[in-house]
Amino acid sequence: MDAHLDDEQIDRSAGLPESAKSAIRLENQIAGQYWGGVEWRIVATFVVTLALWIAVIVAAHRGSIPLWLGFVLNTALATTFYMPMHESVHGNISGKVTSMRWLNELVGKLSQVPLLMAHSAHRTSHMKHHAFTNEPGRDPDHFTHGTLSQIPKKWFAVAMVNTFLPLLALIPALRRLLPKGMAESASSDPGAQRSMFRMWLLSTIALVVCAVLGVGVEALVLWYVPARLTMFWLMVVFAWYPHHPADTPGRYLDTRVAVFPGSGLLIRGHDHHALHHLYPRVAHYRLRGLWQEMSADLVAKGVRAEGRATNATRPVVWS
Repeated sequence: MDAHLDDEQIDRSAGLPESAKSAIRLENQIAGQYWGGVEWRIVATFVVTLALWIAVIVAAHRGSIPLWLGFVLNTALATTFYMPMHESVHGNISGKVTSMRWLNELVGKLSQVPLLMAHSAHRTSHMKHHAFTNEPGRDPDHFTHGTLSQIPKKWFAVAMVNTFLPLLALIPALRRLLPKGMAESASSDPGAQRSMFRMWLLSTIALVVCAVLGVGVEALVLWYVPARLTMFWLMVVFAWYPHHPADTPGRYLDTRVAVFPGSGLLIRGHDHHALHHLYPRVAHYRLRGLWQEMSADLVAKGVRAEGRATNATRPVVWS
């Protein structure tokens, strides 16, 4: 199934008895207080991060800072672009303000440049992840299922796909080299495939042009490699960590709230990821406040609360 999905089309209460659906309606009334307007904080974060990212490139090119420092700074900054893209995918930047939908799309599409991640393809993949969380062969993120030590190998496979995308498209036999579950969950949606190919083509042309102009090394060190390393970080903190051990589907069971010191900053609020799957229209920095209000009820319904989370029932599970 690769038809376009959005949050309104993903009914995570399907098959539940009427009493459970009534309880969900009450939940939604509470969550509804946490979203609706334009999320200017996300826009401001994006603008500031973009300005810093460009400033680092300019400073490194002029020799004001060493190239290695520019690499470190832009790798850190690149990780920050994912939240604006992610919130754009869910329509959270514009909220219910339809006249600002253009801003939602603009921020999302601009974020794809530092990330080298196609916005529309990610939207298709991410909505499938929400619809089929933890279902092997249907959840695009489920290939990260396993131990943390396996992530580097899986990240390398993703990096190779992004680098040699046309070869994998033209020679299906090469897909057997991909980690188990990755090929099966790959999108077959033509629009998503075109989006990914455009990203590959434009980024490759950009690198060639930079090489011809004599700044190829700078382009690799300040843009291309940081973007690829960012994918490793995203696989850990947004795919693996929030769902681990990723072996149980279900409205209250497929994700968790797992808080450790500094997790709010490192994971941009998605240490409360279970709430994001329950109420995806709530911006990431509002999830903690929503959890404070709803934690007792949700833990009683089966949501895993770990570590320092309010009403946690056990330590953070890493193994």
